[in-house]
Amino acid sequence: MSSRLLPKIRVKNDIKLIYLLFGIVVTYFSSYLPDFMYVAGVDYGRISSIVSFGTLNGMLFGPFWGAIVSLSALSLHELRTGTYLSKSMFSMLAPLLISLSSVVAGLVVNREYKAVKVIFFGLIFAWYLLDVGRTVFYYPWFHLLVLVAFVFFERSLLIKSLSRKYIFLSFLFAALMGVLSNHLAGSILYHILYGVSADMYASVAFVYPVERSILAFFPAFVMYVLFVVIKEILISSNGIEDELKEKKVNDVEDYLHNDVISILNKKK
Repeated sequence: MSSRLLPKIRVKNDIKLIYLLFGIVVTYFSSYLPDFMYVAGVDYGRISSIVSFGTLNGMLFGPFWGAIVSLSALSLHELRTGTYLSKSMFSMLAPLLISLSSVVAGLVVNREYKAVKVIFFGLIFAWYLLDVGRTVFYYPWFHLLVLVAFVFFERSLLIKSLSRKYIFLSFLFAALMGVLSNHLAGSILYHILYGVSADMYASVAFVYPVERSILAFFPAFVMYVLFVVIKEILISSNGIEDELKEKKVNDVEDYLHNDVISILNKKK
């Protein structure tokens, strides 16, 4: 895995290719999962569950390859259904928004915090450039809260040991930043394309944090479980290597004592 929070594992190029193809396949089939319908108090509103998988891809494969995996899988899905050109402009651009969540989540896991803050702050700044942003100025309150908490997390918790609580919190921040980047970019794009009224954004301003937190919890939990499993495997493999080394030493000592010494004694 490319994550710097996870132990470095040397993998051959063919294994890396299989790993990436596996991610594309899983993300492709995740496109068929049902969306969250009638959410956020908006009639016919929905949130695609694929946002969670896009965020997970960034955490698993890193910001670059994670975005490639997400974009490739979603593009294949659209080509397979044959409905891409008949969709709305927002739906056509949706794969890029998912890829953005992969980029941001991957940057957090790779500890590229400066780039994350630039992207996240840039999205918030872009919101306030819009008329609707200045009208519903409190809409990105959860984004600002997470950003402030992230900055505090970066400055204080990074100096602590890699406890399991720290690891889960790291993954949760990565997932939240990825999901919320997708959300705010989508909100901005939707208003630019369709001129959505300020009332709609105001009606969901205190509802979307719950939905987005649920979407972020899934990839954070998956990454945490993978981390614990990989850590245990590495510890076990190190233990096995130590046992093998000890066995080899014992075999050499037995050979020297039982065979070589006995031969030398006979020659005497």
